[in-house]
Amino acid sequence: MRIGLVSGLDWRDGIARLRAAGAELICLPLLSFAPWVAAKRDRAGLEHAERPPSPSLLEAIELADGAWISASAYESEGEGVFYVSSYIAGPDGPVSRYRQAAVVAEPGRYEQMFWSPGHEGYEVAASPLGPTGSLVGSDVRSAPAWEELVSAGARAVVCGVAEDAESWPQTMTAVAGLAALHSVIAVIVNRGGRSNDVEFPGGGAAFDRHGAEIGTGELIEVAPG
Repeated sequence: MRIGLVSGLDWRDGIARLRAAGAELICLPLLSFAPWVAAKRDRAGLEHAERPPSPSLLEAIELADGAWISASAYESEGEGVFYVSSYIAGPDGPVSRYRQAAVVAEPGRYEQMFWSPGHEGYEVAASPLGPTGSLVGSDVRSAPAWEELVSAGARAVVCGVAEDAESWPQTMTAVAGLAALHSVIAVIVNRGGRSNDVEFPGGGAAFDRHGAEIGTGELIEVAPG
């Protein structure tokens, strides 16, 4: 099957273009539909949160035109309650959701100012890639998160991140190693472009059950799990 990886800031164009190229599963990075609000200590970024289910996610499902979507939305459950929600969605709507659990606080990444850790646990969806779980942000490097997904039946893990040029290769290496450790397929897509004065290199890759690279770029052929 073909997996499309959307790194650029124009997610609408990316989804439409990759679907036209035959992608059956389209994956987007961390904060798929919002600017990088965590770049600065500016509470105005909270205005980008959407009420669940994210209207932007629903628009992405429509744009996918029958393909599946893996994306994360910046959502607000009410006054002062914010999360990053990671969804796997089919043509008829979301089929799994979990909320980013590991939240970072460091220069250029003030996540704790903008969203809270999720506590709902991890879900597995029956996607065209096989039983699939998703991880976003720092959760992609969390061994317990991978263990929980695999225990729940995941045979593939789709990861969405926002890594700078220095941390991106390290994160890919970690994901490849965790894929090999748990004998699962792993797909990762990184945020690309400049947002709130932070530059992201973009990029994406897929790894097989041995941690070997299947391919990189926007469109990758992967055998389902």
